[in-house]
Amino acid sequence: MHLKLNGRKIFLFGFIAILLIGIPVTIYLVQRQQQTQSRAEKATNLTFTPASSPSAPIQKKIGESIPLDIFVDPGTNLVSFVKLEIQYDPEKIATAETGAFTPNAAVFPSVLEGPVYSPGKISVTLSVGPDPTKAIQTKARAATLIFKAIGNTEPGIPTVVSYGVSTQALSIGFNDQASENVLSSSTPANIVIGGTAGPTVPIPTGSPVPTRSVTAGPTQAPPIVPTISLPPSGGATPSANTNPVCSALTVDKSPSGTAPLALNFGATGSDPDGTVSKVTFNFGDGQVVDVTDPASGVGTATVSAQTSYTYNTPGTYTAAAILTDNANGVSASSSCTQTVTVSGAPTTAPPVEPPVSLAPTGSAEVAFGIGALLITVILGGGFLFFFL
Repeated sequence: MHLKLNGRKIFLFGFIAILLIGIPVTIYLVQRQQQTQSRAEKATNLTFTPASSPSAPIQKKIGESIPLDIFVDPGTNLVSFVKLEIQYDPEKIATAETGAFTPNAAVFPSVLEGPVYSPGKISVTLSVGPDPTKAIQTKARAATLIFKAIGNTEPGIPTVVSYGVSTQALSIGFNDQASENVLSSSTPANIVIGGTAGPTVPIPTGSPVPTRSVTAGPTQAPPIVPTISLPPSGGATPSANTNPVCSALTVDKSPSGTAPLALNFGATGSDPDGTVSKVTFNFGDGQVVDVTDPASGVGTATVSAQTSYTYNTPGTYTAAAILTDNANGVSASSSCTQTVTVSGAPTTAPPVEPPVSLAPTGSAEVAFGIGALLITVILGGGFLFFFL
């Protein structure tokens, strides 16, 4: 028995052969494309300027401002979007009252979210906008952050300003996925606070000043008599300073409510061996206020200071009052606190703008073309199969 092949049967066999070869090839190309897309190169670095390290920290004293520039180094990426989570110790530093976070509008003209201040953390999202040609290709300053020193650090142990785990950078580079974090590393800032000079002990009234006798002789310049600081009468040395004590932090109404929540704070306390030079209110969202009004008792041993503040962003905050005395001693920040709970929508909603992305190119287009061709062949083969 002989098998007779006509043109239609030959075409059907060819169609089956194409299916057997084309389907595995298509699957292979699609898998290769997915593997290429998942290997976005992480080359972006975030740093603070001035540069610092645990062995070479930034040196500051209480009350001084601490400006830090945030720099983005994209490496081989094309950075179009940066989400920053900046963490710090709110007992050592606080954000400045005004201009705490200022983005560099020339690099990131679009602020998608924030800045949002919470205890020990600042969150903000920046974008280059819809124009992909504005993507960052070289190291650039993203923003300026200004802190204020409010508490001494332990000797030899700096306080750290770092980037949190939610920090990320997105790239529109050819080999980068638009939604994949390309942040490679981040370098924190190390700050030491303290080192104030001690008071000078005056010479008691009536204390003799040693002199040196001069034998008569040729005329010459009178001898130099050194100035000597002597201890107080009785030879006792000054005692160590005792830090002031904050007794209570109160609010005029319930510290829970809907934004905007306006509260009046009151802080009382005293200094056992001197005077209170200021009262610092830390509202827990990164904002602080110093009260130095003599009417509040500042300049005396006992104070009762008041201030008001409005919370505009929902969240849970720990407000605190800190007293500073005439020898720069500070009270414990944990002794006078209030927990403030704010609910409801914020008064101003930041605009929502999706990150810039580019359509993938390369082997995905080839795979799509092969798949379309196979679908056409399958439909054509099925049509012939039913009419053979």
